[in-house]
Amino acid sequence: MSTSSFPFHNRTRERHSLQQALQSKRAELVILYGRRGVGKSALLRQVLDDQQSHYLFYRAVRRTLPLQLEALTEAFKAAFPTVFLPQPFASTSIFLDSLVYEADRREKAGDPAPVCVVIDELPYLADVDPGFLTVLQHWWDDNKRRPNLKLFLAGSYLSFMERQVLDERAPLYNRRTGAMKIEPLDYAEAALFFPDYSPEDKMLAYAVLGGMPSYLEQFQPDRTLKDNLLTTVLRPNTYLAQEPDWLLLEDLRRDVLYGSILRAVAHGERKPSDIARAIGKDSAQDITQNLVTLQDLGLLVREVPITEKRQARSRTSLYYVADHYLNFWYRFVDPARSLVAQELGEQVWERSILPNLGHYASKPAFEWASRDYLWRLARAGALPSGLHFSDAGTWWGGGDIEIDVVALDESGSVTAAGSCKWTNETMGLRELDALRRDLARAGLEREGQFYFLFSRSGFNDPLVEYAKSALNVILVALEDFYQIP
Repeated sequence: MSTSSFPFHNRTRERHSLQQALQSKRAELVILYGRRGVGKSALLRQVLDDQQSHYLFYRAVRRTLPLQLEALTEAFKAAFPTVFLPQPFASTSIFLDSLVYEADRREKAGDPAPVCVVIDELPYLADVDPGFLTVLQHWWDDNKRRPNLKLFLAGSYLSFMERQVLDERAPLYNRRTGAMKIEPLDYAEAALFFPDYSPEDKMLAYAVLGGMPSYLEQFQPDRTLKDNLLTTVLRPNTYLAQEPDWLLLEDLRRDVLYGSILRAVAHGERKPSDIARAIGKDSAQDITQNLVTLQDLGLLVREVPITEKRQARSRTSLYYVADHYLNFWYRFVDPARSLVAQELGEQVWERSILPNLGHYASKPAFEWASRDYLWRLARAGALPSGLHFSDAGTWWGGGDIEIDVVALDESGSVTAAGSCKWTNETMGLRELDALRRDLARAGLEREGQFYFLFSRSGFNDPLVEYAKSALNVILVALEDFYQIP
């Protein structure tokens, strides 16, 4: 019953959680949320298909309630053909009661298969049926002790799912039996789409496409990065070429201000005041709510020095485009729309992308991947002996000090720090000394710290020899990123 011709990569932890819900001896109400295209629907279908049982999968769309109920009825008939429905559901309440009817029928017949239901893009249904979540609350309270009911609610509007479904004031608060935010794939998971790429090309592909499965699927693994870009991005009317515009149309009604903010951030404006000035606004206050909205949608990320993350408010904040592909598109493709429309993508590649690709990949993609590398080591139980941490991020301050990777323990002490270099030169003792000096100047130097050096081009002999005897100096070459068990 598989719905995709593409291989299903990773999501091991998420799949395990969903399988446990399906196999449990209790009723389940599981919430999944994440950006459109992150793979929620594919994940649910994959897990349900693996169970080899019938299930109801309804994907809500922007339609009136009567049309939604008609489509919901058809989905119900396809999933449960033995249930006679003389007419479309008159309400969502009747739909829910019909699920209970089927659960009762199976229980009386000794059928152990649970009634599995997915309502995908829940916000579209709740938008045209404002009382649905309250009806669902009461229905669940009445039926939560039926062990053969498994209900999965999924949605792409992050702010809606967090505030209307998961918030303590929402009708379903404390009703869910599980909730998971589906994040984009990390650098190593994304690399599974390109098994024959070199480590450098895997990282470059990640810097360009990020971790959204719907984007990664557009590239052909047997084509070079350049060829893939020319055929799927630097060409008019392709999915990837049009995706950023459709994203704004779908989520933000094509408000030009949001696209302008994303473009400014992609071109290196990080501070709210600088972003505002770049798009013709007088002050950061003019775009405060827009920045919040873009964060709610998972399109922007606000970073603060990791030592300030526990503070309620921080004035030291920088903004990045959260999605690498949107960052790439606004940086290189959006300014070259006219050339792409005239099918001059090769010119965009040669003149704009190729000369700047290394610099583009170095920040933030390579730095974020380096942080993910630490987390992957931790999950694999492969951290150096004596190293532990509870959070990882970056740090800047004191004028010109910037430390690419900083890991803290539960008490807030720095247990590890790292420097990332995406250059053609090998890293040496000079980079290690600079990292130590920056930690001392920032007041973050601690006894027993670990030092990680992440390098595109490897390390020179003096540094390699030094690291052999200095057990707290860890050298990470590109190939090491993809060798964690």
